[in-house]
Amino acid sequence: MLEKITRLICRFRYPVSLPEDVARDLGMYLPNTLRFQSFLKSLSIPRYRPTNVRKFMFREAAEAAFGSALKKESFKSCSLFSYYFNKGWLVFALYFDDAGRLRRLYLQCPTCVESEGFDIPLEEDIFVRASSH
Repeated sequence: MLEKITRLICRFRYPVSLPEDVARDLGMYLPNTLRFQSFLKSLSIPRYRPTNVRKFMFREAAEAAFGSALKKESFKSCSLFSYYFNKGWLVFALYFDDAGRLRRLYLQCPTCVESEGFDIPLEEDIFVRASSH
């Protein structure tokens, strides 16, 4: 019951996307009680690396991780996954090499004046990398 009340209160702060949605897609735990700036800062901390998205993973698998994204756009060498917060859109840009393997995960918030974009550190998918040699 307490969890449902907390979730309802969080919906006033985050009426569309929740930090929990983004964290679940990335394979992290971040509570909905975080303020937006703290949420962004948590995503930039190297020790909180995503577990669902890894460097060198195949494009299809990397894109499938972003199931909660409200907007999904795919281009030749990158894909954009967007979540909407009161401060604006939070956009994850996935960059792929010619073999369709993830090389970079970049986070940007185009309408956030106080926050510049940044790379999210990724663990290497050693099984995929080893199979390519």
